[in-house]
Amino acid sequence: MAGWTTNRQAKRPLQRRRADMEAAPDRAVRGAVDALTINALLAARDDSQDGPPARAAPHLDDAAEDQLTRLVEAEIIPRLMLLHRVPSLGAVKPPPRFVPTHAHVLKLSELAVQGDADAAPTYMRGLVAQGATPEQVFLDLLSASARYMGELWEEDRYSFSEVTIGLWRLQRVLHDHAQRDLPMFRGPGASRRCMLAAEPGTQHTFGLSIVAEFFTRGGWQVQCEPMASWHQMKRQLACEHFDVFGLSIASSETIPQIASAILDIRRVSANTKLVVMVGGPMAAQLPDLAQRCGADAMAINAQAAVDLANAWLEADVRHA
Repeated sequence: MAGWTTNRQAKRPLQRRRADMEAAPDRAVRGAVDALTINALLAARDDSQDGPPARAAPHLDDAAEDQLTRLVEAEIIPRLMLLHRVPSLGAVKPPPRFVPTHAHVLKLSELAVQGDADAAPTYMRGLVAQGATPEQVFLDLLSASARYMGELWEEDRYSFSEVTIGLWRLQRVLHDHAQRDLPMFRGPGASRRCMLAAEPGTQHTFGLSIVAEFFTRGGWQVQCEPMASWHQMKRQLACEHFDVFGLSIASSETIPQIASAILDIRRVSANTKLVVMVGGPMAAQLPDLAQRCGADAMAINAQAAVDLANAWLEADVRHA
């Protein structure tokens, strides 16, 4: 789980599909102007290296130069901010006392599905006593265990009811540690608001709870609506001011509907500068998920989601 992609073409209707990006070389310049993103530039560079020496690129017109400027401001600068952020001396962490392994994930999953109601929480408290950090609890243990259960479900080794019971017990572990045991992560997110939701019809939304916890610990005010319909999401975003809207996507088949819904959400949003982020199971399978859905960014890591949301809004304030 690592990485982000950003998409400043998001506020426009989707006009191109992946097949268009693989068009003949004589359309390369037009394609670069139509969808000038980091991924597009890297792909164009790779193509030029594989083929014969290219002729000198034509001079960019005003529209292309403007798009290049927006690319630098919206994509490159936030990424550099994250890569080169220098932590304060007080933020330097000592070497970890506890190192999560796949064996821990297997044991936690087994206890959540097959043990009694107290087995998984008791096991996790033991790992925390051994030195497991908040990041390790949420990302390396709880999130990894939920993914492992999903894999076993896809392989027909766990039934739907077993996975549901297991995720419910992991939710209890998450709630216990969020409320009691672990310190809060504090950062520049104070006073910022985000709404998190899942694609309507999604059956398991444990990952969304993890993301909500990280935003909360980052100082954000979080409205988490895992069971909301499109109508309820639009109404909430129209009536209240949110800085970020995050959507978990579980299926590629509904992407056209999601893209349309995101356009509608932007039109009705009380915040005209709303940042739309997508994630969930499809984020690991589709690197261009944000572009396909018309979102601003894609997250496949809860902590990275908070970091980039903060960096994005800080950059927006500087350019206001």
